[in-house]
Order: sequence, then structure tokens, then C-alpha cells
Amino acid sequence: MPGLETTDDRLKKLNALLRSETDSVGGALSFRDFMDHALYHPALGYYMVPSERVGRAGDFVTAPEMTSLFGELLTLQWVELWQTMGKPDRFDVVEAGAGSGRLAVDILNTAAKFQDFSQALHYAIIEISPDFQTRQSARIGQECHPVHPVHWHHDLDALERSGGVRGVLFSNELLDAMPVHWVEMRQDGLVELGVFWGMDDEGTARWLARPLNCPESAVINHFSGRGITLEVGAQAEVSLDAQAWWSKAATLVHKGLLLAIDYGDVAAALFGIVRGSGTLVGHLNHQRVDDPLLHPGEMDLTAHVDFSGVATAGERAGLETVGYTTQAWFLMGLGILERVEMALAAMSENPVAADGLKRTLSRLIMPDGMGDRFKVLAQSRGMGRFIPAGFRLNDQRPSLFGTV
Repeated sequence: MPGLETTDDRLKKLNALLRSETDSVGGALSFRDFMDHALYHPALGYYMVPSERVGRAGDFVTAPEMTSLFGELLTLQWVELWQTMGKPDRFDVVEAGAGSGRLAVDILNTAAKFQDFSQALHYAIIEISPDFQTRQSARIGQECHPVHPVHWHHDLDALERSGGVRGVLFSNELLDAMPVHWVEMRQDGLVELGVFWGMDDEGTARWLARPLNCPESAVINHFSGRGITLEVGAQAEVSLDAQAWWSKAATLVHKGLLLAIDYGDVAAALFGIVRGSGTLVGHLNHQRVDDPLLHPGEMDLTAHVDFSGVATAGERAGLETVGYTTQAWFLMGLGILERVEMALAAMSENPVAADGLKRTLSRLIMPDGMGDRFKVLAQSRGMGRFIPAGFRLNDQRPSLFGTV
């Protein structure tokens, strides 16, 4: 239809905006600001405009898109938390960054099987993307039986105005997509790698080293304050945004859990020699794109989560770290193997479905799939010595605060 903006029009506007921003700061835009615009610009960003991003038709697949087991097991963890809290009449479950809404549907449908819990459940979603919120609302309305009321908040400030959380605030693959600063260690110290939008022969953006100003003290302290020494030539991401978000979220958990599931690692692994080139990548049409400057506004950008930094931010905000482990051990602690065994027994006459379930299980828990690459961090307030079931088989908390 005439007048409707095409994808090409949007991308041209985003490129023009990035060049304008570059000129306004003297020639090199911080990668943090580049990533923020590329993903979250209100009118032009990747996550903000109508598009298929999650699932087979999109650019990446998350665990909830693979199987309802993921949401069912998380619900069991929330039920255990509710019981430990004394079965309050209101129990908040707040999902930050709910993507397609699939995980919310699975949690709500599983919760409906526990009548008392379902009646206490107050489900809310923090969602900055209007397109995602529209998709979530439609999916929940169509697929939840019975339909359970859900409340949406634009950001943590809106959640704070609603009264905060007594229950659980959680995310799945949220922190990895928060903007990061990109730094490199040189002989004379750390420099920040910015984005130069002057045109080269191919008309693409290029990296340009510049002095730290992002803010300098926070980046330097991110490493030296934690006993981390980068090798000369090493590159790394610094996610001040993720740590700030987690710190703010921690203040909103008045009683209960703050929990994240994401791919990442502890500082000792992320900033060691093996990770000398960092972890920043793009995802487009289910393909990994190693140059994060390509396709701005058209592809997802992610970096591994520094769980040591996130956990430190939570503890400084008054939370207690009660669990850290791999996704595989977390799901096994919640009984995924037993549930799959029962499901396979019921599929004895359907070998195709059984093979599909086995493949999904392998992707979720095997080291070469999501099992080891994804980690789960939980911190609590007002829960005494409660350790969630998902962390009781292989709690790896001591690794969070080791030095490189």
C-alpha cells in the first residue's frame, strides 16, 4: 500500500541516524550506542518493529520454542517457591522480555493444574517492544486455557510503580541482548572500539579505536577491581547496562527470587586467554554473523553474559546468591529426565514423536547444545536458607567470584 514504510526504508533511516550520531560525537560512535540504536531505537530498532524474530521463521530459537517442558518445569520451581513463602494469597511471577509469549503460555497453562497456586498467581510481563507485546497478548489470549489475566509493564520503573515483586522476577535470554561496550587491551592500556560511519570502499561501517569514555572509571573497575588482567590484544565486552538493570531489578524484589537463564559464563572463563576475541556476534536467519557491524537493525546482536558481574551487582543491592549452575543441571534438578521418560513411555506407538522429543532433550541438556552454554543464576531476598530445587544437584556458586 502507498505510504507504508518498507524494511529498506527503515534500514536506510537507521543508517542515516547512526551516521548523524557519529558526526555529533566527533567521528566514532561507541559500540554500546550503536548496539542500542540497532536493537532498541523506538521506531527503527530490530526488536521494536513488526517482524518475525523468534522461532523457525525468525533469526533464532529459544528453549521455550522447542518444548513446553521448559515452561512446565519452571512452573514447578515457582510452585515450590510459593509453598516455601507460606502459600501467600498473591504470588507475583514477572517475566522480563517474554519474546513470542510461548513461555508465558506454558507457565500459565501448567499453573492452571494447581488450583490454589493458580488463584494466587499474578502474572506480569516487562516488555519494551510494542510488537512483542502485541504478539504476546494475542498468543496468551488464544492459547491459555483458561485465559489468565496478564499485566504488562514497559520497564522496571513501571514495575516499581506497581509495587514491586513478592514472588519471582525472571528472564530467559534477556541480558545477552543488552548493549555492551567493546574494549581491547593494547600495550599502553585499554581502548574502546567505536564505530566509524565514514564510508569505506564497500560502504560499510568500520571499527575505530578511541580512548575510554564509557564511563572510563566503571570500565576500568570492571576488570582491575575484580583482579582481571586482559592479555595484550584481547578484546572483551563490558555490559554495564546488564549490571545496572539487574541492580535495579534487585531492589524491586521485596521477597522471593531474581532469576536469569542465559548463555554466558563466570568472569574467569569469559576474560581468559581462550576468550581473547570476545563473544559478540549477530544472528540472522539462524546463521551466526561474526561481524556485529553488518546489517544494523536487521539482525540480532548478543554477547555472553558476565554472570560474575551480574551476581556482584545483585549482592551489592542486598540480595543473597542462592544458586548458579548450568541449564542442564538446573533442568535435571527439576526432574526433566523423569518427565521425558514418562512421556516416551506414552509415545511407544509413535516413534517419530519419540525421536523428536529425544532430540529436543539433547539440545536442552547436552554440552554441545544448550546444556553447558546456558547458565542459571538465582538470588533471593527474605527467603532464609531456601535453595531452589533446580540448584540442588550441582550448585556452582563458588565459581562466580573466582579470579582470572
